[in-house]
Amino acid sequence: MLESYLTWLMEELATAGSSLLDLRKRVSLWYLLSAVGFAFVVFYWRYGKHGWQRLLPYVSPKVWLSRSSRTDVGLWLCNRLLLALLIPKTLTHALWISGLYYYWQKQGLTPLGLGWSTTWVMVLFTFCYVIADDFSRFFTHWCLHKVPMLWAFHQVHHSALVLTPFTVFRTHPVEGVLFFMRSLCVQSVMVSVFLVLFPNQVSLWQIYGVLVTTFLFNVLGANLRHSMVVLSYGPRIEKWLISPAQHQIHHSTDVAHYDRNFGVLLAIWDRLFKTWLPGNDQQTLKFGTGRAIDRTGVIGHWWIPMMDCADVIRHGVAKRCRNLKKRLTIREP
Repeated sequence: MLESYLTWLMEELATAGSSLLDLRKRVSLWYLLSAVGFAFVVFYWRYGKHGWQRLLPYVSPKVWLSRSSRTDVGLWLCNRLLLALLIPKTLTHALWISGLYYYWQKQGLTPLGLGWSTTWVMVLFTFCYVIADDFSRFFTHWCLHKVPMLWAFHQVHHSALVLTPFTVFRTHPVEGVLFFMRSLCVQSVMVSVFLVLFPNQVSLWQIYGVLVTTFLFNVLGANLRHSMVVLSYGPRIEKWLISPAQHQIHHSTDVAHYDRNFGVLLAIWDRLFKTWLPGNDQQTLKFGTGRAIDRTGVIGHWWIPMMDCADVIRHGVAKRCRNLKKRLTIREP
């Protein structure tokens, strides 16, 4: 029993470590390095030979060895192990895609028969998938801030006092499950619908086995979003694409920055929801929630949100009881 558990543990940790070389993972060393190259080119173009100095926080030992950064890595590894236990291996995208595929057929959905080439179907599918996936990420993120019970768990991500690329893994397991279900739903619906409409022609436009937009997003500095390097795309581009500076504003402790820039790739959702705010290279921000959770370890980041969620539920029940009592009192003769 113990031997089997240790074998499983080592396999999961080895898989986590392999993310550093996997082009499908954002923290791949190739993407970590490409972020430096991308930022260097932009800063050199804007500020000349001294532009490289703006990259120093990206490699600063003070940042990477901070307690906040160590907690990022701890949550990354511990969450991976916990979610491997919580999410059944049978809960796969293929299973849900197959189920929905037959469901749509029973509902009368049939092939369009447009005679399109596989290339055009691939382009259309990629476009629709990117739009649906990006909006679902935005809306899930928006809900995590607007729903008190969900914020109780999402505060873990905002508790980082310094930002590194591994802060993307600084989440509570409950949030991890929510985003897994989000991905499962979006991918299953999109793939199953296109499989019915365009049989034997469905595939994503990929580079090295990675969705083309994801590949470009990662190559062009995605890891700078969670970093102390401030890089703006400029107000014109930032109306369409979320920059690292904009996402750093999202993490800011400044009240004026609360609930801003929820987007991942596209900025159009923030503009529609009136939550868009441009960034700039000169901004100076502080991060964290201002609560005790900012300085706790992995166990505290698991435990405190559950206690906060319980408080939200208790307060909600108490409020409903008070409202019910008021209505009953009013009805009394």
